[in-house]
Amino acid sequence: MLHPIATGGMAQVWEAEDEVLARSVAVKLLHTHLASDAAFVERFRHEAIAAARLSHPSIVSIYDTVSEPDLEAIVMELVRGTTLRKRLDEQHVLETPEVVAIGVQVADALDTAHRAHVVHRDIKPANILLSTDERVLVADFGIAKAFEGADLTVDGAMIGTAKYLAPEQVEGGPVDGRTDLYSLGVVLYEALCGRPPFLADTDTATAIARLHQAPLRPRQLRAGIPRPIEDVVLRALARHPADRFADAAEFRASLLAAFQGQVPDLPPVIDQTTITDPTVVPRSATPPAGIGRVRGVPATVGAAAEAEPTPSFRETERGWLLPTLLIVLVAVALGVAGVLFGQTDAAHRLFGSSTPTPTTVAAPVALKLTSAVPFDPDGDGVEDNGEAANVIDGKPTTTWHTETYQVGGEITRLKPGVGIYVTLAGVHALHTLSITSPSSGWSASIYVTAQRPGTTLASWGKPVATKAAIQAGRTDVSLGNTNGQAVLVWITRLATDGQVQIAELGVTG
Repeated sequence: MLHPIATGGMAQVWEAEDEVLARSVAVKLLHTHLASDAAFVERFRHEAIAAARLSHPSIVSIYDTVSEPDLEAIVMELVRGTTLRKRLDEQHVLETPEVVAIGVQVADALDTAHRAHVVHRDIKPANILLSTDERVLVADFGIAKAFEGADLTVDGAMIGTAKYLAPEQVEGGPVDGRTDLYSLGVVLYEALCGRPPFLADTDTATAIARLHQAPLRPRQLRAGIPRPIEDVVLRALARHPADRFADAAEFRASLLAAFQGQVPDLPPVIDQTTITDPTVVPRSATPPAGIGRVRGVPATVGAAAEAEPTPSFRETERGWLLPTLLIVLVAVALGVAGVLFGQTDAAHRLFGSSTPTPTTVAAPVALKLTSAVPFDPDGDGVEDNGEAANVIDGKPTTTWHTETYQVGGEITRLKPGVGIYVTLAGVHALHTLSITSPSSGWSASIYVTAQRPGTTLASWGKPVATKAAIQAGRTDVSLGNTNGQAVLVWITRLATDGQVQIAELGVTG
């Protein structure tokens, strides 16, 4: 034995020299209380032999086992580098290319193991090694199976593991390869977001949480994660094994496809139960050093944008021509009438008419809204797009909502804001915007443009109004008779539940 490398809940790892083959090896010594448990040792030996049959570049090779009185050890490949656990502790989050590189290689290793009927059962960052030769390796095949089911009380045995357990493990049900896929999904989620999907005060509460709650979408914790990557990770985190990937090969293929800009055919199975958590993961200022070569993974991120409806008016140039001409003609007519009425009133005042012209102010009328479009220029453009039309359907019971951002209401800690805009058939003098919302405590700035809406907030100019602490119900905002054909509600602070719901938007002019 040369020197210790690491210590865990089950064993201590030493670097040693294989004097017969003249090579450096790692020797994992089981802790004394485990080595003295006959039932555990029997399971350990059986699983160590099964794991030793696995041959894959991303699986730590097992060379031998050692069995002496009160001493059980395995001799295995020495991997120089670090663990994913240490990398995450140092960097908090990893960039998408590195997360995909790790996920692809681990899934490839799991595919080989599962085909040999070996289930790891304890996939977690501490068991994923990042080597100096650019490989990602999975360690501890076999030892997890030996430990599972042991009637042992081990201080700290669940520390760092409860976060990665699959629901069927928590419930004591049967496990298979899909159990490992769930745990790998948790690992990738943590690497992307800086925190695992479920956290609680105790290990038991953390483990149980996944039975009753759905994880937040990763992009709700960290802006900029490609939607296809997010969908793949959430598929792996499906509560029921049947809703996950069929096997590790499918997981790997879907991850690669998502990374290369393709949208995997993954129907949603996870509801978006809100989990109160103020944790915020800021964007990384600079990308961390990559792990380098990954088989089948390009060096740079492919285009991962989803096909979204173009956030603009739907009319063609011909469709715009006739309404615009009619508006101009009506405006001219109204302008002439205004001049004539103004002159007549002045004549009456000048000549002292005994029958003064009555002065009337036309009441604002509701204007027809032609479309509603979510607006997320600093994100990926996806902000419950499918429900946007609910704000102009005249039904207060249907709503559009932002995604849930667990940032204590201050969405500007993640990005400048998000919003939704409504459009009209032409340019009007806009009087009032009415907002009907079931959310309370949120804030927004209101923008108006007489042009077709642009793709940046700057293209809208300056806000015409700002409302803070908007409460549930109807809120009217004066638009000051500003000429416009589109009105943007730009949300700068969320409600206390981390999102904003809007039931109806109305504009008068």
